[in-house]
Amino acid sequence: MFKRSGAAAAAAFLLFAVSGCATGGRNYQGDIDALNSRVSLLQGQLSAKDEEIARLQSQIREQQTAVAEAEAEKRLLSERLDAALTQSRERKEERLSKAAESDLK
Repeated sequence: MFKRSGAAAAAAFLLFAVSGCATGGRNYQGDIDALNSRVSLLQGQLSAKDEEIARLQSQIREQQTAVAEAEAEKRLLSERLDAALTQSRERKEERLSKAAESDLK
């Protein structure tokens, strides 16, 4: 009795499984199209991000160049200021020296 009911149950399960696979031939084209659309959208976003990264890297290079130029100009101006201060001190010392000499006479 159990053999017959077990065999019948197995046959019913097999029939159900086969009929489910055979008739369930679902059309996946809509899912495929949706996924392809999503991939295209993500590729577009990635491309936009790549362009933004390139633009930002270019700005960084420009700013680094500007900083280097400003530092070079700062050094030059500092050297000129030091030279002017030295020259001013020398002139002052020279005037004081001449004034002291003229006071001695």
